[in-house]
Amino acid sequence: MKVHLLVLVLGCTSAFAQDPGTFAAQQAQQATDQTMQQAAQANAQAMQQMQQAQQQASTTATTTATTPAVVCTTPPQFSVKAGTVKAGTTVRLKSRTHYAVIYYTTNGWTPTTASRRYDGPIPIDATMQLQAIAIAPSMLRSPISSAKYSVPGTQPAMQASAISTDGVLRAGTQLQLVTGSNINSKTVEVGDAFPLLLAQDVTVGERVVLPKGTPVDAVITVADHAGHAGVPGDVAFEVHSITVGGKQITLKGGESLQGADHYGRAMGFLLVPVVGIAGLAAHGDEAQIKAGMTVTAAVDVDTPLQS
Repeated sequence: MKVHLLVLVLGCTSAFAQDPGTFAAQQAQQATDQTMQQAAQANAQAMQQMQQAQQQASTTATTTATTPAVVCTTPPQFSVKAGTVKAGTTVRLKSRTHYAVIYYTTNGWTPTTASRRYDGPIPIDATMQLQAIAIAPSMLRSPISSAKYSVPGTQPAMQASAISTDGVLRAGTQLQLVTGSNINSKTVEVGDAFPLLLAQDVTVGERVVLPKGTPVDAVITVADHAGHAGVPGDVAFEVHSITVGGKQITLKGGESLQGADHYGRAMGFLLVPVVGIAGLAAHGDEAQIKAGMTVTAAVDVDTPLQS
């Protein structure tokens, strides 16, 4: 019995004697496997990051290549310089941008796409302020081109004659209005009443039913102050109605006015590195609507002037 126990104890002792070497080998193998696994993971992560960077660079390049820059249409050029001209002088307008459409005004208001479209030479028969813009497909509206032409012996504003009716003010009838006071883009807000007055009498037979000077309901729709980098102020308004004998006559019309811009001056500053910040300080002018400027509005629907 004692012999067998001794053999068992010696066998266990022998096994424990060999275990430290085996254990060390196993630890070394595990360390090697772990190092290789970490290296493989790091390599895979690096490859993934590189692929993502390449994909992002490709996307950015594609977007840059396929997204065109939006630029302004070239402003209209006038064939006749501003100044004193003879009655009957004609002015041609042209933009250097292909397919540009030109719109113009002759009454001092800023031209928009609702203004008269240029389709041929413009006759200068009286003193006027000619202003024009150009718009081309996929481009921004051009800056405003402006020229004042003076014709000796004429005035820019003509006296509006009375409108005679048969008792009904027909749809489409043009009413001449006049601004009642000065307006500045810095001091008005959207929703403010815009001062307008009827500039002519409206009669039924010999009886005046709508006298000159009758207030017209109009409202400010745009009121932007002048800003940095030469951005000008803007004011726009809509004509709504005029009331006679408690009856409201719906009107359609409106105008806009933009102050002088100073984009060129601001850009000139920005081209000089030392004073580049001065370009941001350059302001455009506020829009100044003066009393006495003429406006045209159209009657919306046939309206009886007598009960």
